[in-house]
Amino acid sequence: MSSEPAAGLPIVELGGGSRPGTGPLARAARRVAAELATDVVASRITDADPSAWGPAAADGLGWAALPRTSRPLVGQVDALREAFRVEGAARVLLVGDSRWTLGAQVLAGESGLLRVLDSPDPGAVSHALATDLSGTVLVVADPAGDTGWVAAVHELLAAAVAEEVGPRRAAERTVVLTEAGSPLDESARAAGSVVITTERDVPGAWSVLGAPGLVPAGLAGAPIAEVLDDARAVAELLTTDEPENPALELAGMLVAVGAGAVRLDPAAGPPALADWVAALVGAAGASPVLVDPGDPDGLPPGPVLAPGVARHPDAAPDDLSELLGGGAAEVDPTVDAVLAEVTGVGAGDLDAGAGDRSGEGADEGDDEGDGDEVLDLTGEVVRTGGPLGAELLLWQYAAAAAARLLAGEAFGPEAPAAASPAGDPEPLVRRGSDGLVDVHSAAALSDAAAEGPGAALRALVDAVPPGGHLAVSVWLDPADDASVAVLRGELARRAGVPVTFGWGPRDRGVLTPFRRDDPRPGALCLVTGDAPDDLAPDPGPALTSLALTEAGSVAADVAARGVPVLRLHLTDRVAGLVSLAHAVQAVRRGPGTDSASRPTDPERRSES
Repeated sequence: MSSEPAAGLPIVELGGGSRPGTGPLARAARRVAAELATDVVASRITDADPSAWGPAAADGLGWAALPRTSRPLVGQVDALREAFRVEGAARVLLVGDSRWTLGAQVLAGESGLLRVLDSPDPGAVSHALATDLSGTVLVVADPAGDTGWVAAVHELLAAAVAEEVGPRRAAERTVVLTEAGSPLDESARAAGSVVITTERDVPGAWSVLGAPGLVPAGLAGAPIAEVLDDARAVAELLTTDEPENPALELAGMLVAVGAGAVRLDPAAGPPALADWVAALVGAAGASPVLVDPGDPDGLPPGPVLAPGVARHPDAAPDDLSELLGGGAAEVDPTVDAVLAEVTGVGAGDLDAGAGDRSGEGADEGDDEGDGDEVLDLTGEVVRTGGPLGAELLLWQYAAAAAARLLAGEAFGPEAPAAASPAGDPEPLVRRGSDGLVDVHSAAALSDAAAEGPGAALRALVDAVPPGGHLAVSVWLDPADDASVAVLRGELARRAGVPVTFGWGPRDRGVLTPFRRDDPRPGALCLVTGDAPDDLAPDPGPALTSLALTEAGSVAADVAARGVPVLRLHLTDRVAGLVSLAHAVQAVRRGPGTDSASRPTDPERRSES
């Protein structure tokens, strides 16, 4: 590892005044980093060598070269932005699956010029249709070019823009991001739209420095040239096969946490950064949980990662040796700053692999090495910061390296669930209703589901296995239906089990623990709904059908993996949410529940 690292080094530090580098998590992570260095994982990432991950990674490592190969996009985006500005179009509306849109949101930061539509929810689409489309550039991100809901929304929005500015100008103001030769590539070129091809060997979560991230953000005015410069500046450090490589150290921490939760604090950085990191580490095989700053109780225990971006005055001088030597900035970007002595009061189990590593070289009396060690991780906060491009590349290398040992589907499609004789997992069946909320479940919860949402939700809580958690995935409009998010904390307090929350389909992290070959212990509740009656403009019933089809497919996939699943469908969104709130209020932990084996937050454990 060079003693003169490149300028733009991402800084990683642990707050709280703990003495660095002596706790069990630090030791385990250092050993994992050393193992990854011995296996030359960092350089294999750089060389796009899939042998560290298996055949599924063969077409998924092109992202490592993007800081260099994406440079030509800068000039192209600058020219397009200027042309659109002259036409009076400065705002950008990005349509696509969140795998392809989160990166652009991170790059755009707090710019008000980028709006993202990553769901076919009729309410969200209606809001987009109601904006001033005459001054908007439409960007469609669909690399495969065959995503049904994206095509439907694209058609609606294109027609609306055409009504404002005419068909020809509407087509010219549409930028399509897709793979060469895809169905969308052919149709977009025929319509006269701008087509920018995406990288076939770059998976969605890793595309932030490729066309899906750079083009929409750059059109919205983000400094994408600076981002690429910062990423290139740190690449030499992150590609070294040395245990002190900060990416390997972060990977070591993720592996050391193992099957436990990794809490991500969205308040620590710019908009969408924590969501993007959650998608990345979830793909690697970790279990990310987004922290709600307004109600942090009742989440699965674990360390907090606070990814942030800051151009600290000492973060990128010409010579960073003073940082590495612990100079005036008192920031050490090596493992001793990433990982510190663990002093929290929470508990998180190491998986067997990480537990075995913790036993190597343990100090006397530490009682390590049996694979059943419990690390006190709750309360620890790992912060990262630095130039945005460097920060992004740091997390990508860390997640890719961790995926080697966490068995995540980092670069390929999600592992398929068990199929029915027809070829797809059996859909959940509507078992009951209270007139406002229909209850869909598999056979195991059918009796309770027949009684209505209250009984079904109580049965689902009782089905959460010891040490597991309940995940709530809400496939509604985050703007109009935002109040449903407050039910997470209330449900956790009443149920006595950790509860996570996410908006579908955007927040894949809430589903990640269950969409694996070996699902984490827990249960899942999906909430869907019919379209509101008062939408104006009304995008029509087709989008509701598309949204429900996708949500139903996810529910069936998770249920086929042996995870208890409910889908609660609101036939009336307003009255249905009231009924759902009553169902949550009726939840009480069953008499057979072992609260000691169902960890919640430290203060709640102390009350039990």
